[in-house]
Amino acid sequence: MKTNKSVAAALVLSALSISTAWSTDKSKTNAGDDVAQHVQRQAAEPAATPAAAQVSAMRIGSKAAIFGSQVAAGTASRAVAVAPGMKYVNVASGETVTFRSGEQEEAWKFAESIRGTNVDLGVLLPGVPNAQGVRVYIDRSHLFTGG
Repeated sequence: MKTNKSVAAALVLSALSISTAWSTDKSKTNAGDDVAQHVQRQAAEPAATPAAAQVSAMRIGSKAAIFGSQVAAGTASRAVAVAPGMKYVNVASGETVTFRSGEQEEAWKFAESIRGTNVDLGVLLPGVPNAQGVRVYIDRSHLFTGG
């Protein structure tokens, strides 16, 4: 008897949820059309997307943000000359470094890293000549390791 009441209650609840879902497509949107028509119209419209260059810059910027952020050159604790043929540079977690190539200089404040990591300098500072292909090795943070 108790099982029959549970089954009956489940059937009633499922019927109520079906009727609610069925009636949703008959509801009106703020645009005045049915929900189903609204979804179909939106699917047919092309999505507004930024230019390919902007998308590429957003991807680079979001990857670079993992490693820290660009800062004013006057805030750096040291400067590194980026020369042709340079292979790598070592930095400490949390360190701010100015990278110079010719007349151009840009500074980067490296994020604290739990484990040591590395990144291409060209990803962080794509505008710096000779930066592409130079690996930046970021030391483990003493803040997290207690050292």
